[in-house]
Amino acid sequence: MPMTKHSRTPRRPVLMIVHAHPDDESSQTGGTLARYAAAGCRTVLVTCTDGARGDAADGGAKPGEDGHDPHRVAAHRSRELDSAAKALGVHDVVKLGYPDSGMPADGEPVDADSFSARSSVPMVTQMVRLLRLYEPDVVVTYPPNGLSGHPDHIRTHELVVAAHRNVVANGQRGARIPRLYYIAMSVGRLRAVQSRVRAAFGDDAWVPPDELGVDDAEVTTVIDVSPFWRDKLAALAAHASQPDAALLVQLFKMADDAADPAVRVEEYVRAYPSERSPEFTVERDFFATDAEV
Repeated sequence: MPMTKHSRTPRRPVLMIVHAHPDDESSQTGGTLARYAAAGCRTVLVTCTDGARGDAADGGAKPGEDGHDPHRVAAHRSRELDSAAKALGVHDVVKLGYPDSGMPADGEPVDADSFSARSSVPMVTQMVRLLRLYEPDVVVTYPPNGLSGHPDHIRTHELVVAAHRNVVANGQRGARIPRLYYIAMSVGRLRAVQSRVRAAFGDDAWVPPDELGVDDAEVTTVIDVSPFWRDKLAALAAHASQPDAALLVQLFKMADDAADPAVRVEEYVRAYPSERSPEFTVERDFFATDAEV
């Protein structure tokens, strides 16, 4: 059918993923971002903190050590985030710039101005605005435990859930209500990663801890990111100042060399709508019911 002056280009599906720190996007959802960007979706990455509590680029100084300048660390990590987003083909990068809380020792308080400690009300309002601005079809963030227990991950979850609840409650007829998903790692996939790492590096090698795993039956969505595994690796490599990212590059590169299909997926739990019909089967595509992606 020919286009007329009244015809409109069909709306692209919109995927919004909300993370706490620079590099989280690459390690946890990099393949998903790359896959849907390549498929023509509009991908929106929201990063909540400035990453200033990460390692310094020159010498790897930790927070509080000589040579660690939080402002320089934040600026460097912002540039790394830009490079990673480019490797993943992300269309929109939103940096909220809240102060990184770091990972305090047991019993140690975080700074009152840090992302995880400050009042959530204005931050929820800001997140609602972002949801209304971009009108995502799908929103992805952390589960209630932040996946890793990091206070900034938990706060990110809280803000996204509160903002999503606001949009659901106040949506007008015909308004776009996004589906909400949590990042997950099934026990089955976790065991496959642990086994492969130990086989390659020995029983004493670091492996993802058991606490990361969720029961396989809880996973609602499995995204095959095999064709975009090298994009994920390139994005992680862009965060060269962070030792954790460098370690993950090594681990993921091993999975790439082995072409292990059990590893080269990214898993999610659909939180909204949470209902599942008796005929429900695991989703393989966020947008299968919305568009041909």
